[in-house]
Amino acid sequence: MTDLSNAAKLRISDGFVVWVVGTSVEETTLLDPMPEGAEMVEVRDEEDPESVDAAILVADDRLVLADRFDEILPQIGSIPLVWVCYPQHDSADIDEESIQELAADYGWYAEESVVLDDTWAALRIDQS
Repeated sequence: MTDLSNAAKLRISDGFVVWVVGTSVEETTLLDPMPEGAEMVEVRDEEDPESVDAAILVADDRLVLADRFDEILPQIGSIPLVWVCYPQHDSADIDEESIQELAADYGWYAEESVVLDDTWAALRIDQS
């Protein structure tokens, strides 16, 4: 049995356009290898907002995530898959519960969580 890639765990499929909101090389390589024909973008096309199939917000602390939520959540209501990726280690000040609390402040709720690797996990959120 083969291990699923992180992209597969996050249900990223062939041909998907994935908006990755994260800035470091580690954050942007979290989804490697991407499925055939899938594409990562750093900026959502304002002219064609329906062109994005998934949004991945990557944050390694609560304040960064709160800032990203302020900026990004109003723009992603029409995107079918929205994930928040976060580090899963004891020194992180962000975890599944804190993400759920922050998301609830914006009318979003947690759908499911997955472990990506020894360092990262992800929580899928949706609008309530």
